[in-house]
Amino acid sequence: MKTAILAILVALAGSYLLTPLVRKLAIHFGVIDQPGERRVHVNPTPRWGGLAIYAGFIAAVSLAVAIDPSVSFDKQVLGALIGGTVIAFAGLLDDKYEFSALIQVVAIMLGAAILIYFGGVISYISKPFGPGLWWFKPWLAIPITLIWVFAVTKTVDLMDGLDGLAAGICAIASASLLVMSLLALSDIQGVVIPTAEYMDRVRLFRTVMIMSGALLGASLGFLRFNYPPAKIFMGTIGAQFMGFILAASSVIGAFKVAAVVSMFVPVFILAIPIFDTVFVVIKRALRGSKIHEADKSHVHHRLLERGLSQGQTIWIIYLITASLSAAGLILFGYLR
Repeated sequence: MKTAILAILVALAGSYLLTPLVRKLAIHFGVIDQPGERRVHVNPTPRWGGLAIYAGFIAAVSLAVAIDPSVSFDKQVLGALIGGTVIAFAGLLDDKYEFSALIQVVAIMLGAAILIYFGGVISYISKPFGPGLWWFKPWLAIPITLIWVFAVTKTVDLMDGLDGLAAGICAIASASLLVMSLLALSDIQGVVIPTAEYMDRVRLFRTVMIMSGALLGASLGFLRFNYPPAKIFMGTIGAQFMGFILAASSVIGAFKVAAVVSMFVPVFILAIPIFDTVFVVIKRALRGSKIHEADKSHVHHRLLERGLSQGQTIWIIYLITASLSAAGLILFGYLR
């Protein structure tokens, strides 16, 4: 737990100190988000804030692995970090050159494929009611993992339409995954004669705990500059990197805990962005619009249309997300 706290503090300090520098860098290279009909902000605002989030996260995880022998760059964790780096690099370029939706999809799927190649696959889920597991054949496990990673990555990206919203949601979600990792560790620790497989499992959960803590700290450090009125946006690099790390952490952590863990727990934690995205996609499809085309049909837009301020809107969504996350953790504690 001490290493997790260190990871939180290092990531928080890293993103906090680097964000002003990244802001100047974005302004220098002209990576600016201009106001428009489908935008909420009224002033030109630099992007690339996710670069500070990425740097703070990587620094925190690397330091934790370097000083704590109980955590390591497990093969699956390495796949998450490499896949996340690919997505971050693609997002960095997208913020500058504004790629097509297809290129974004390819980048996310490539990151997911790297995670899968390194062993990060949803090979089974526990039955929601009663003991036992549902095992997936490889031909089914791979597409399920691809869909999950893409869905979570893209939904966090789509929620980044209001100052402080995506960063706050990711902070709550990563804090929840951190607690889940602690509970999972408490379930498997205490073996009198540990086997090699047992030690690998403990290291995996501890490393996922470090990753969740690092993402929590990086989100909070950046939120200082992204809270309304935002001085900088995280951009595609930040939203998709954080979404991917959340998805990857749940794949190698929550989905691979003891046999009685339900697949619905991560869905509880990410319920707002997931169900909001489903609603928006269905609504766009019914009216014949392109499902990837930006509009103002997300839940935060609808709350703003009802006269709420940006601050009021994000806090309503924060509270709902926190409540659902708490429900997910209670379910986790009951079913594990």
